[in-house]
Amino acid sequence: MAILKRNIDMGAGSVAGTLWQLALPSMFSMLFHTLFHLVDTVFVAWLGESSLAAMSLTFPLMFVIFALVNGMAVGTTTRMSNSLGHGQVDEAQGYADSALLLVLILTTPALPLLFRPSSDAFFSLLGGSGDVLPESYRYATWLVLGTPLMAFSLIADSTFRSQGDTVTPMKSMILGNGINAILDPIMIFTFGWGIAGASIATFIGRLASCLYLWSRLKKRSPLIPGLTWRPDHPRKWISVGEIGLPVAISQGSMAVGSALLNRILSGYGPAAIGAFMLGNRVEMFVFLPVFGFNGALVPFIGYNIGKGDFSRIRGALKVVLLSSTAMIGVIGTLVYLWPHLVLALFRPSDQVMGMAVASIRASATAYLFAAADISFWGIFQGSGRPVYGMAAQILRTLVVRIPSAAALSRLFGLSGVWWCQPLSALASFLLSTFFIFKVMEKIREEIRSGYGGD
Repeated sequence: MAILKRNIDMGAGSVAGTLWQLALPSMFSMLFHTLFHLVDTVFVAWLGESSLAAMSLTFPLMFVIFALVNGMAVGTTTRMSNSLGHGQVDEAQGYADSALLLVLILTTPALPLLFRPSSDAFFSLLGGSGDVLPESYRYATWLVLGTPLMAFSLIADSTFRSQGDTVTPMKSMILGNGINAILDPIMIFTFGWGIAGASIATFIGRLASCLYLWSRLKKRSPLIPGLTWRPDHPRKWISVGEIGLPVAISQGSMAVGSALLNRILSGYGPAAIGAFMLGNRVEMFVFLPVFGFNGALVPFIGYNIGKGDFSRIRGALKVVLLSSTAMIGVIGTLVYLWPHLVLALFRPSDQVMGMAVASIRASATAYLFAAADISFWGIFQGSGRPVYGMAAQILRTLVVRIPSAAALSRLFGLSGVWWCQPLSALASFLLSTFFIFKVMEKIREEIRSGYGGD
């Protein structure tokens, strides 16, 4: 069993060239992943503030599920890449099989939300009331049903990425989002299904992505995740979880932080909650290049640790830091100056527009810090040390952001709340900078002890 030769060789050639080849498809994948949410948000925003607030309340729930599954997928990518760097293809296949079963199990806690009483109770805790509660239930139902599809897609993505193929995941994302974009207006407006139509379109798009990935796995990949049981599955779950759980907690803290911030914003009405969500949607586009490089770093770092090449790891950090901050500097400046151009897609009311602009411009003051921070997380995850990224993320989303939002709200009202974003981003960057020096030295020592040098 051999890895396909047309995949990118992460252990040879120019570091910058290899990373760009890996990152560009990852950027496009992130673009269409973002579009997956953006298209829904645009059309749901046209339904009114109650529907927009319902989507905002549903986002933390779905993000928690995504965080759990994606965390395990990141752990799987790292472990498979490391195994392949060692030349252990059978070990990589074992990780693919065990990870698929694990992530499917992790999607089951959301099933109670398929029942209206459970849904209403849950979304009430997040600040929902009145017309927002039935809208939240309608939107969440098909998203919950689609979580197994999301789980399979992420593990399939990990399988391709660990072999140096970031193009196939990109194509699957384009397919799924293209179908979602076409079906959204038909199901929301033509069929009159409202916010439920948006989640049904998402479900169908994810199903199409899964079918495409499965067909490509059978044709192109010697590694195919399967629902099989092996005695070593628990051991591999622990191994994947050592990386995946800190990543999941890190990403999950973002959802918890958003939910807590929504509670603070709920005191200013549904418009404030909707404005915060619109600001987040715009910023997802801003950071696409950085997350693209982050996605490229994880398999690259894991593979070269397995291969024992520290010079490529050190070079990768320099390339990603320079590339990410340069691109964010340009994109962030444009968004700061003209946020109205992007926000106009959502057709917000004047009130929501004004709030969203204030949110974006406050956050933009710390975009460069956030870009460097995300780049560091790619090193943490790829080296199997995501606990450092987790600590920085929790500091940002919970320890600094929520208390500062509450304090600034009391001092300056809603206009002060938005400034919790740059304050928390700066704190996270400082902590990650401290950690990155420690992690790079640990990687060097690990390689020297295992391979006798750089």
